[in-house]
Amino acid sequence: MKSIQEVMQSQFTMNVLDEYDCEGCGERVQLSEIPIMGGPDKGKVERFPIGCKCKDKPIAKSVVENEQKAKMNQAKDMFDQNSLVNQSLMKASFENYYPTSAELDKARNTIFNFVDEFDKGIGDSLLIAGTYGTGKSHLSFSAAKKLMQDGHTALFLSVPKLFTKIKETFGNRSEFSENDLLDYIASVDLLVLDDLGAEYTNLKSGADNWAQTKLFEVIDSRAGKSTIYTTNLSSKELEVKVNPRNFSRMMENTEIVKMNGKDYRKKDF
Repeated sequence: MKSIQEVMQSQFTMNVLDEYDCEGCGERVQLSEIPIMGGPDKGKVERFPIGCKCKDKPIAKSVVENEQKAKMNQAKDMFDQNSLVNQSLMKASFENYYPTSAELDKARNTIFNFVDEFDKGIGDSLLIAGTYGTGKSHLSFSAAKKLMQDGHTALFLSVPKLFTKIKETFGNRSEFSENDLLDYIASVDLLVLDDLGAEYTNLKSGADNWAQTKLFEVIDSRAGKSTIYTTNLSSKELEVKVNPRNFSRMMENTEIVKMNGKDYRKKDF
């Protein structure tokens, strides 16, 4: 179907008065005089910009925004918390975390205050480090859940499952692209990367390691936004595991929270 401008160009003899680049749409525009064919102004001429697409911009912008929103929703569906979070964590909250030492009580208060004073415009982060079974995942999931209840966007991911999801996008049959997932990860107000260091990495490959490269893309995309990392590794072990570049980027505007203690899941027998 022809546009109104194309019909005018084909049916009327127009007198081109001027040509210029439109500041609004950037198109080359011809300012033309077009005869009025009927009505009380019949015989007069009307000036009409031929080639200008300014009126099309709001429509095009709306289409792009809707497509982007649809992609974000698809990525959100793929990161459905019910399929990615262990069922034992689903009921976790600050209220049902019971610290067994002064250090763990301090950690709980620090993480709670982080949520209570959360400002997505600041981009402060936490690195929660300590031994197995002290409640690092419990408290970090509680933080994400509380922020979502307060109207923020948050995503809780174990690092091994994150890499699994990225690999699921490989191939032509995937409904999602890797970029769709990474864009969604970059967009949330709070990202929790749980169990950092538990992912498989072939340290022999050095800087070319796939896992380290993907981790850098995720961390780099979160610049200026808040992230909570949890790990069982020491600082030296973690730096080797993720590589010095990633470790340095993680530490920017990041507070260390220590959670060492007895594994409350371990039973004596």
